[in-house]
Amino acid sequence: MDKQLRICMVAFLYAPIIGGAETRAANQAHQLQEFGHQVMIITLQRYKDWKKAENIDGIPVIRIGGSFNQHGRLRIGRVGHIPIDIVMFFQLWRMRHSYDILHTIQLSPLSGVAALVGKLTGKPVIISIPSTGPGKKPRPQDAVMMADTLVDQSIDTSFLKVAYEDTVVGDMTHMKKTAVGGDVILRYLKKSDAFYHVLSNRSRTYMISNGFRAAKITHIPNGIDIEKFAPVAELRPDPTQPERDILCVARLQYPKGVDVLLHAWKRLMSAPAEWRTQLKPRLLIAGTGQSEAQLKQLTHALALDESVVFLGSCNDVIPLLQRAWGFVLPSRWEGMPNALLEAMSCGLPCIATRVSGSEDIVNDGDNALLVEPEDPVALALALQRLIADTELTRQLALAGRATVIKDYQLTTTAEQLILFYQQTLGQATQSPILESVEKK
Repeated sequence: MDKQLRICMVAFLYAPIIGGAETRAANQAHQLQEFGHQVMIITLQRYKDWKKAENIDGIPVIRIGGSFNQHGRLRIGRVGHIPIDIVMFFQLWRMRHSYDILHTIQLSPLSGVAALVGKLTGKPVIISIPSTGPGKKPRPQDAVMMADTLVDQSIDTSFLKVAYEDTVVGDMTHMKKTAVGGDVILRYLKKSDAFYHVLSNRSRTYMISNGFRAAKITHIPNGIDIEKFAPVAELRPDPTQPERDILCVARLQYPKGVDVLLHAWKRLMSAPAEWRTQLKPRLLIAGTGQSEAQLKQLTHALALDESVVFLGSCNDVIPLLQRAWGFVLPSRWEGMPNALLEAMSCGLPCIATRVSGSEDIVNDGDNALLVEPEDPVALALALQRLIADTELTRQLALAGRATVIKDYQLTTTAEQLILFYQQTLGQATQSPILESVEKK
C-alpha cells in the first residue's frame, strides 16, 4: 500500500450499541488496520458511566458527551444534539494533527460538524449515507403493520399500530425530523467540500435527486469477510431429511418487514399440503427490537406458534447461517444489507426484496430470489420454491457465494475505500484559516 493514512471515523453510535452502520465501520476499521493504516473512532458517550476512551478489539475509541439527564443518559433529540455538536467540534479541532481524513459513518448533525472542521483545517471529509428509504414516504395513517391474513374479526388489531417516527424514511428525512436545524445542516452540506460515500446505486440516485453534486458521490458497497462467513459442508442440512429451517436475521422494527414475512409464512402453511407432506418447514427469527412484542403477538394471532421461533439476540449468527436450509430478508427498505451478504457468503440460498442494495446484489433466479417489498403472496411462493426445490437451492447457494467472492469481499471494498481516501486527499487544500492559526 502507499503512504500510511490516518483516518478518524465519527460515529453517532458505536459499541456497545451496534447496528448496521456500526458493524460496517468496525469491519472497515479492522481491514484498514490490516492494510497498515491507522484508524480511530470518535463517538458519543451514551451514558455518563461509559469510559471516555478505550480500545475495542484493537481500535481506539473516544467518546464525547454533552448534556446528561438525571439517570446519567446523554440527551439526544431535536435540541439535545446542539451541545453534543459543540463538544464534538472542539474534540475534532484539538485532535486535528492526529488524522488526515474525517469520515462520518452515517448522516447526522455530526456530519455538519465534520464538514466545518474539514473546511477550517483543509482536511477532506467523507460522509457515508447508509439508507435512502423506500420510493415514497408513508403517510401517518399507513404507519401500521400488515393485517393481510389476519382475518378473524374478533381480534383487536390496534396492536399493529406503529409509531410514525419509526416509519420516517431516508437519512435526510430522518435528520430533518429529529434535529433542530436539520434542514439548515443539509443545505450547508450540499454546498460544502465534503465527499459522499453511498452503498448502492439507488442511494446515488437518491443523493443526486436531493441536490447533492454527482461528482462528489462515490459508490462502494459493503464487504464481507469470506473466510469468516463461509459454508461448512458437515453443518449443511441433509436434503434427504424433512427439516427445512428458514432463517431471518433482522432488527425487529417496521422497516425490516418481519410482519410481512409472518403473513407470507401463514399463506405458506395454509396452502394445500401436498407439496410439503414429507417436509417440516420452520421459520427462525434472530434479532430484537421495539416491534418484538407486536410481532410475537401477531405470530400468536396467526396461529403460527408451532412453526415460528423467535431466537432473540444472537451474538454469533454464523452457526445459525451454516446450519439453516435457507435465508430470507423481507425488508421494506434498506441501505446495503450486511445480513444478506453474510447469508450468501455462508452458502445459503436466499430470498430478498427489491430494495436498495439487495437489488444490486441479486440477479433474480440466478444467485437468489427477489420479490417486491410488502408482497406476502409473492414472498410465500418464493419460500415454497426455496423449501421444496432442492436443486434450485443448490444452484442459488453456489451462485450466491460466488457473487460475494467476486464483488463483495471485505478486502476488495476496503481497497476501494483506500483509493477513495487517496483521491480526496489529492483534492484537499490547506485552509487559510488554519494557516493563520498555526503561525500564531
